[in-house]
Amino acid sequence: MKRAKTSSTASEPGTSLGRALAVLELFTLGRPVVTVDYVTEVLRYTRSTAYRYLQELCNAGFITQAAPAVYSLGPRIIELERLMALTDPLYRAGQEVLAPEPQSNTALLLHNLYEDKVLCIYKAGPDVLECGGQRITIRRARGIPFPLFHGAASLALLPWLPSNRGLQTYLQNTAAIARAGLGDDWESFRRTMAAVRRTGYATSHGTITPLLSGVAVPILSPSGRLLGSLARTVPTESLNPDNEVGHARSLNVLAQRVAQACVNASAR
Repeated sequence: MKRAKTSSTASEPGTSLGRALAVLELFTLGRPVVTVDYVTEVLRYTRSTAYRYLQELCNAGFITQAAPAVYSLGPRIIELERLMALTDPLYRAGQEVLAPEPQSNTALLLHNLYEDKVLCIYKAGPDVLECGGQRITIRRARGIPFPLFHGAASLALLPWLPSNRGLQTYLQNTAAIARAGLGDDWESFRRTMAAVRRTGYATSHGTITPLLSGVAVPILSPSGRLLGSLARTVPTESLNPDNEVGHARSLNVLAQRVAQACVNASAR
């Protein structure tokens, strides 16, 4: 199959916005500062082009100059993060519905999707769970992106993508999908996704964090539009087929409440 084009040209590397965003995406936990030389090496921009986009990002506050030709993330990102926490309908809905929920050695994680990355935007419960006498830190923490093909929270999104987006995602990620065991061709991948939809929830065991498992459901608006996913992280030793179904049922109730609160927040 031919590789599909992305649905939006606004963020493609060939556009001015896309080329600026490509610079911004070079900042990672492992590389918190970026140099002009690194931009030219990785993105193959000319030195003058690299400086131009770095300066534009500086002017907008997304990055700041830490030293000559050396840049770090800027204060505008903190401003936008705060704005999202105060105004994003899904975040506000998750906070309203999930914060009061009692947690006993489990955590609830609310996720959203951008491109092919799944991001936890809100967590209710502890950062560390007890498992077999060990204290296990949940790796799927707020603000850390994970692939769309690994973990219950991701797999609770994938089967509910619009059909054209699902095909597009497959065409752009055939190798990653095969490595994840989700299908070696389009038909097998489609059957796998259909099976998850019939079940109504997804599970994973130790995929993201060893000794911890996840059960997750999609969050769907009253009209059926995919809003995100909701996962419960539990010690693997405490999960069995009976309470797995119980977790899925309780998550579905919470997901419906989050969806309704999201609609209400959007209308305000």
